[in-house]
This record gives sequence, C-alpha cells and structure tokens, in this order.
Amino acid sequence: MIENKIKIIVSAAAALLFLSACAPKEAMLNNDVLVAQGHYGKAAVASEKEIDRSDRTQRNNLLWYLNAGLAYRFDHNNSASIKAFDESEWLIKHFQEQLLNADISQGTASLFVNDTTAPYRGTQYDGVMANTYKAIDYLAMEDNEGARVEFNRAVDRQRRAKAYYAKLIEKNREAIEEQQRNDNKGVDVDSSMPRAKQVLNEKYPSLYSFEAYPDFINPMVSYLAGIFALSEGDNQKAFTLLKEAYGMNRENAYIREDLAYVDALLDGSALRREPLVWVIIEDGLAPVKTEWRLDVPVWIFSNNLNYVSLALPRMQTRMRAFESYSIALEDEVFPSKLLSDMDRVVMTEFKEEYPAILRRALFSAMTKAFIQYQTQRQMQNSEGNAQALWALASIATTAYTIGSAQADTRSWRSLPKRFDLIRLHQPESRKFNIKTSSGLILTQVELPSRMPTLVYVKMTTAGAKPSVSIIPLGRK
Repeated sequence: MIENKIKIIVSAAAALLFLSACAPKEAMLNNDVLVAQGHYGKAAVASEKEIDRSDRTQRNNLLWYLNAGLAYRFDHNNSASIKAFDESEWLIKHFQEQLLNADISQGTASLFVNDTTAPYRGTQYDGVMANTYKAIDYLAMEDNEGARVEFNRAVDRQRRAKAYYAKLIEKNREAIEEQQRNDNKGVDVDSSMPRAKQVLNEKYPSLYSFEAYPDFINPMVSYLAGIFALSEGDNQKAFTLLKEAYGMNRENAYIREDLAYVDALLDGSALRREPLVWVIIEDGLAPVKTEWRLDVPVWIFSNNLNYVSLALPRMQTRMRAFESYSIALEDEVFPSKLLSDMDRVVMTEFKEEYPAILRRALFSAMTKAFIQYQTQRQMQNSEGNAQALWALASIATTAYTIGSAQADTRSWRSLPKRFDLIRLHQPESRKFNIKTSSGLILTQVELPSRMPTLVYVKMTTAGAKPSVSIIPLGRK
C-alpha cells in the first residue's frame, strides 16, 4: 500500500517534468519574432512544423493552427489559411463540447497539476477571429457565399459567448466540488475564495480597471460584417450590425456616416454616391500572458492559518506600431479612428474567466499542500524501511509541488493590439497613400475598379513590412 502511493507520487513528478520540458515557449517566441517582423510566410512554415499530425487533439495543436491560419492570411495564401482555420474551428468546437457536455470527472485531471497540462482549448474571441479571417480569405477569393457563412458564424459566436462562459464557470465549480466530496474532504476552496479574491484585488487591480466591451462583442467584427451585408444589398442586416458597432464607438464619425447612409437606404431617401473605400488597419500585437505569484492565507485540515503560493497568469499589453494613420486627397485629410481595441476584447474574456482560473489554482495548491502535510506526518510516525520510503515520498511530493506550480500563459499572440478605420469616397485617380503619424508612407494603394472596396492592412511593428489586401466588394 505504501509502495503504491509512493509510485503514484513519483510518477506524477516525472510526468510533470516531462511535460514542462516539452513546453513550446521557445517556438512561440520565435513565431512572435517572425510575425513582428512581417515575415508571414516564414511564420506559417514555422507554425506548421510544430503541429503534431499524429495526435489531432495534441495540447498545443490549436494554437499552432491559429498561428498558421493568420500567417497564411497575411501572406495572401488564402486557401491554406482557410484550411488551417477550418482545423482550428473543429478543435475549438471539440474542446468546448468536451468541457460543457462530458462527465465532470473528465475535467478534473489538471486540477492536480496545473492548466498547462490540459490542451489549449481556445477562447471565444479565438473562434470569432478565426471565422472573421476566413470571411476575409473568401472575399479575397471572390467567394461571397463562403464569406457570408463565416461572417454569420463569427456574429453567432459573439452572441453565444455570454451563455458559454456562464456554463463553463458552473462546470468548473462542479468539478472541484466533486473532488472535495470524494478525495479531498478537508480542502475547502469555497471558504478560502473570498480572501483569495481580496488579495487578488489588492495585488492585481488592473484586472478590473479597464472598460470591458458589453457581452463579449468585438465592434470590428460587427462593423465588417455590416459592411459586407451592405455590399450584398441586405440593408436591414447591415443597419443592425452597424448600429451595434456604433454603440461601442460613438466617437467614430466614419461608423456614424455608414449607419446614416444605411438608414437613408431603408427609408428610400438615399442619394447616389461615389463608391466608398473602407481601410481597416490591424496595428501592433495583442497582449501576452505572463506568470506571477500570489500568496493566499488558507485553512487546511486544521484551525492553523497556512499560506499557499498560487501561480497565476497576468495580461501584459504591448506597443502600437504607430500612433495613427491618415490618407490625404488634395486638400482633405482622412485620419484613422479607433474601430476596436483588441486589448479590451482580450481582457473582457480574461476577466470573465479569471474566477475559474483562481479557483482551480487555489484547489490545486491546497491539495498539494495537504499531500505534503500527510506525507511528512507519515514519515514522522514511521520507522525503519517504511520511514525511508516515506522520506523518499516526501522529497518527491516537494519536487512535485514546486515544479507543478505553473500558470498557463498560452494565448493567440499574433492577433493585433487594435483595429483602426479610415473611410473615404473613392478618388477619381483610384490611387492614394496611407501615411503613418510620422508622415511615413506606409503603403501605396491602387484600386482595381470603380466599386466599393475593402483595403485590409496588417502592421505589427514600426519596422515590419505591411501586409496589404485590396478586396472589391459587391461582386456577384
């Protein structure tokens, strides 16, 4: 009996060390550098190399498919981008259904180690952006039907996000309560959560200080889907989507003008106008997660106050490429205006998920602390060979506790920091320059025809080469 317990503990420690050694941090950092430099083709190849083809649901495959899909998108390899995002979408659906519908006992494995041992399951915004990028890929391939399907999926994902997180949080609570009833009756997480939240608020006030987007809506997705609906003549749908985007961007005159025009189309008062050009610029890179430690007071199987150390993720924002952009036509200048702050999109979901992250980390730390306590007590109360075996177990559990205290810092890092918008009537010359705030010509644009056009630009850092897609809208 004693030997079996020791084998279990030592095996867990060995497995933990193996998983830690396999962490893809170096590969992720390399991908970051390639994307930051604008080397999207190389980034796509590097991401493809990291995908485990022998195990479709390998724990980091989703991240690599997302990275590959985005890199292909901005390397203008639309078919490869769609293929990678198709696999991403399948994995997100698979993992989320597994989380919400499977027996709760299947979701408790990582509670005894850390979240890094579980597959990266994706966020709601991961799925929304995967569908949005696929829609842009289809538009670039002149496939309006494919684009329509993907925009509908992206908008629907945003609608369902609130219900998904409510159900996920409840599942997390059920899993921990089940473990407490069966194997860890002395580990009472609920009594320690209020103090843990208080300490968290003191040490990480920025988690709650930002302005969240309502109901997980990314205004860029609503706006772009609205512009697409307008180009297809679905004016009522366009009005609904543009109104939603404007509700979160009331300072953006470009969205207000689009909304007013669609409103005029609906009441029959709209006048004929020159084709419009919508320039959307992805600027900078999304926030990254970093690890930090939080010491929380808890009571474990006694009335004595103990402290456990939690390893938790924290969001760290990154720099913009440029402060702003503009287009000058004769004596008129069109400055860029904020369309969507991706930092806020990411933080909105991160804040929603954080109580579950905190609860899992607290349960894991308290359980490991109790295992250590029991092992050391067994060692002190044993003699001879049994004491030696328990001493070995004590060393193993100590190594296991220290080594397993890791935060899950995985995220889709190649998304932008923000989306900027410029809207203008198409010039007679069908040519214009997009300039940065410093006056640098970022790119020269030549439109292929006299029709509404989307110009989609990705600018990760000031030193990167921009990726530019010119996509006429309204084709049949």
